[in-house]
Amino acid sequence: MGKTKRIKVRYHLGAGEHFMHWRIEYPNKEVKFIHPDDVNFTMFECQLHNQKGTAKKIHDGSNKTVCSWIWCTSLHFGNIPDNKFKGLPISYNPRVEPNWIDVLGQNVDGQKYGVIQTYGKNLFVYFV
Repeated sequence: MGKTKRIKVRYHLGAGEHFMHWRIEYPNKEVKFIHPDDVNFTMFECQLHNQKGTAKKIHDGSNKTVCSWIWCTSLHFGNIPDNKFKGLPISYNPRVEPNWIDVLGQNVDGQKYGVIQTYGKNLFVYFV
């Protein structure tokens, strides 16, 4: 996945109107904030990004700052269809673990996934 035309998605924890919203930054620098209760969305051709040094400082007690996001090539907005197959959860909280982790607690920093979907503020990986 090249650096051009990638969308940057992260969970926004900065104080203010968009606290605890999904922050989506498009390649043209347009920014959109989505409240997790309003709509779910699907990201395609994704890669998990983590600034390890900053994450380690937060894990050790420093104040939180932006240090992780998801790169993707496209998004689709809408609710997740109700089906029997559920994606596998991934999460990021540098206070708990200074890297992205999967359902088994394994470090998945830098991992590429075909599809990641939001469900509220949670993330689920779908293998395609």
